[in-house]
Amino acid sequence: MAHKKKLQVFVSSTYTDLHEERQAAVEAILMAGHIPAGMELFAAGDQSQMSVIKRWINESDVYLLILGGRYGSIEPESGKSYIHLEYEYAVAKDKPFFAVVIEEDHLEEKVKRVGSSVLEKENPQKLREFRTQVLSKIVRPWRDPRDIKLAIMETMSEFSRRDDLIGWIPGSEEVNTGAVAEEIARLGKENAELRFQVAAKSTDSTTYNGLTFEKMYKILTDEETNLSEYDAEVIETVNEVAQVFGDSKPGLLHLFWLLGFRFNQNRTYSISRGGPEYKTILALVDFGLVEGSELSGFHPTEAGRQLLLRLRLERETKKARQVVKRLPF
Repeated sequence: MAHKKKLQVFVSSTYTDLHEERQAAVEAILMAGHIPAGMELFAAGDQSQMSVIKRWINESDVYLLILGGRYGSIEPESGKSYIHLEYEYAVAKDKPFFAVVIEEDHLEEKVKRVGSSVLEKENPQKLREFRTQVLSKIVRPWRDPRDIKLAIMETMSEFSRRDDLIGWIPGSEEVNTGAVAEEIARLGKENAELRFQVAAKSTDSTTYNGLTFEKMYKILTDEETNLSEYDAEVIETVNEVAQVFGDSKPGLLHLFWLLGFRFNQNRTYSISRGGPEYKTILALVDFGLVEGSELSGFHPTEAGRQLLLRLRLERETKKARQVVKRLPF
């Protein structure tokens, strides 16, 4: 029997002009058996809340936009309204979404009924551009809160049948934990086999300046480094890396692995002459893993990049990544 999953729906709209419509949306979502969430949870216009709102959109299963006659509060940095930013973020994240857009003649009727407060006065051009952007995708028009309710009931019925939307499942629902455990075990075994195949292929065909991975690893591990010239924080970190990698003592290899994060995707690394780190860089240059100069900066060679990738495949662990978080250089 299918689980009675509840989908979380993030409701995005301007606020002061759409109280009745938002209430209708919330009621429809609840009537359909799902969970509403939205911007009334946050302080409007507070830039620090955008990260929280993004997290709520990420954690929601569906994004709903109710577009009326106002553009909304402006986020200073982008110059766009908060609902505009929410919409673009949801679309960029491929979040399942739908939009209900007010019909223009109904907006005119609403102005006659409640006044011009429902119209955008400060940024009408931005509203037109945003409305055009939204209308470029499939939307549902609305003239009345009942239209919004109907659109939600019909659309959520479709979304609830989608297997890719996990939603929330009541704790009382029986879950076949045995089948789940078997699937996890199968995937784990498949992953291990693929990693082994990649490693085996790499071992058979890849060399680093003429040396196999095992030989280069041993040479760099055995290569002594004068860690005493580094400060205590660096020494502690390098020793931890060696332990995590399962090596008895720290060597040039462990410094190279740490420096790999400093190079940060092949960007050059400028360093002045004379210090312990400069000596480490020169040693790596001798092994053909780093190239460059004081003027142009240093960066990994192709062999160096490949070796760093191999180290991350075979040696890097969650614990190793934690060491990097307090990388001292």
